Amino acid sequence: MIVAMRYRESVYLEKSLKLLERWLPESVQTMMEKYLSKPREEADWNVEEDAHGFVYCVFSWPETASERIVLLVYDDGMRIIADCSAVHCSVSDLLSSTALFDELCDESDWMYLSHYTLCAVMFPEVPYPPSGEKINAKGEALLYSNAYVTKVFRRQGIFTVMDEIMREFALRSVSGSAVLYTSFSLDPDIAVYGPDAVSTPYHYSFEKDEPDRMRNKTILEKRGFEVIRLQETEEDPDADGTKLWFAVRRENDVIIDLEKDIAA
Repeated sequence: MIVAMRYRESVYLEKSLKLLERWLPESVQTMMEKYLSKPREEADWNVEEDAHGFVYCVFSWPETASERIVLLVYDDGMRIIADCSAVHCSVSDLLSSTALFDELCDESDWMYLSHYTLCAVMFPEVPYPPSGEKINAKGEALLYSNAYVTKVFRRQGIFTVMDEIMREFALRSVSGSAVLYTSFSLDPDIAVYGPDAVSTPYHYSFEKDEPDRMRNKTILEKRGFEVIRLQETEEDPDADGTKLWFAVRRENDVIIDLEKDIAA
């Protein structure tokens, strides 16, 4: 039974990797071999199912100065209905690493501003940008690059489950007291798959996008985030406002290893 269950889980993992093949650091076959070679308790991937029958497949791979975490959600027909991804690093690297800073700047303006906002709000005493000089600081950091739930599947707690899974996955190697800092861009929803996706290029619209942003703001505030509005540089209502709103969160937790506790 356990072998059959793990095989079913690996099917979701392989399907997820094939969907993201052009962004992967290695071939699907190579990554599958690496994922499956580790014992389950040390694995950099996991698959679980919620009460609605939605399947959550989370996995990660190392990048230059961080770890990329990706989470895809499937319905009972193995269609993707939600997704998110984030960069995970130590707080020490968040505040010190020039390689991480360059990596995020190269990825997008959103990720640069996400990094800037998290550092400026949570660590205002630390000079910015990072100089490369090592700063010893405890904790983990999670910088979301995207998150989306297909409209017809919303209001079923999917985003809440996704947030919990990403949080737990980022802390999977931590024991004892843990601190997790999270940054999230409040950019408007832009569907890239499924029935919500459109073929025309995205153009910011205040009337269309701001209600979505305010809805996302309310959701994140309920999840414990503090919403930060960056200073506007343009008054033009037609200007792209997607880079001006971010949300940050600091969490304290205690990680308990049940197997070790039972053994003791």
